[in-house]
Amino acid sequence: MQVSSRVRSLEQNPQRILIAKADELSRKGVKVYNYTAGQPGLPPDREALEYFIEKLKSDPFKHFKYIPTQGLPELRQAISNDLKKYGGVDVSPDEIMIASGGADGLVLSIYATTDPGDEILFLEPCYSVYWDLAKFAGLKPVSCPQTLEKGFNPDPECIKEKVSSKTKAILFASPDNPTSRIISEEVAKTIADIAVDKNVWVIYDVAYKHIVYEGRHVWLEKYMTLDNLIVVGSFSKDIAIPGGRLGYVYTSKATIKELVKLKGALWIVAPVPSQWLAYYYLDKGFKEKYLENVLPVYRKRRDVAYDALVKNLPEARVEKPSASMYLFPDMTAYLERLGLDDFSFTMKLAEEAAVVTLPGSIFGPSGRNHLRITFVTMNEDDLVRGIELMANWIDRAR
Repeated sequence: MQVSSRVRSLEQNPQRILIAKADELSRKGVKVYNYTAGQPGLPPDREALEYFIEKLKSDPFKHFKYIPTQGLPELRQAISNDLKKYGGVDVSPDEIMIASGGADGLVLSIYATTDPGDEILFLEPCYSVYWDLAKFAGLKPVSCPQTLEKGFNPDPECIKEKVSSKTKAILFASPDNPTSRIISEEVAKTIADIAVDKNVWVIYDVAYKHIVYEGRHVWLEKYMTLDNLIVVGSFSKDIAIPGGRLGYVYTSKATIKELVKLKGALWIVAPVPSQWLAYYYLDKGFKEKYLENVLPVYRKRRDVAYDALVKNLPEARVEKPSASMYLFPDMTAYLERLGLDDFSFTMKLAEEAAVVTLPGSIFGPSGRNHLRITFVTMNEDDLVRGIELMANWIDRAR
């Protein structure tokens, strides 16, 4: 029997191939320098976990039973308070739905706002999963490039040109994955104005909104209403529970009702224990404490990784990111010398040097010849050593 044409149309994401390669090498006892994971490099707050465990033990049924599909009321209220605290934005708990991770929020948002054949605008390179979601939903992606020369911000004129009568949604992240850029105020205002003028949905992925070292997160909801804006957040980064699969979506009450209807049909409810843990994080101040502890560590790791890259691979073109978790160097000078594309380079580097990075081309055409290097998940010595091994392998290979 053959599986559906729908699933056959999707190719295996190279990101999953390389993550599996890193795991395979590690299981063989090889010391792997793994720069692939887009997750926090420090564990969840211990005090938060201990508080959660005590609450769980005192009333396990409450923490595991079914709850309304829209999500734990206490958590939705805590998120509402959190948005007011950090962004100064007013979002009612009735305008919030809890999702099974940020990716779930993206899936639900795309399916609730688009139909097969619609166009969706990406700012690329962008999160590789966006391309898969668009293909699975039968959408036609159009895109505006984000280049190193412009600090990975797109040209506002491109956005104006690409949004047409066929465009149903604009999907982008800030801070970004893989480029780590924070969207400029000019671009944010351009997107908001166009979305309102042309009645286009904006799906705003803010998974990294708290992972900011310099500058500040851009709150798009200050430039437009929730009538055609859907904000997708995640608890994977800011409270470090990526395996807990918990995120949230907020938009207008009318749209939330449709998202809840879709969520109930597909996944019933987001993981309930994770919802309680996130609630305790927000309600008891554990989130703020965690961020205060980890951001200086991530900033130092960013600086160390950036300096090591500049020192050992001086022909790479790279920008020191002001946010997020990734360096995104342009390796064209080295790849052309080796006669390799970025995917072949990453596979050979993994197999022969046990240094695993992601090829930039999986994030979009403008990512070609780049690498995505996660700098938060390893200690400083390993960050430097892995980049030294990459440079040594390039010297030998050429």
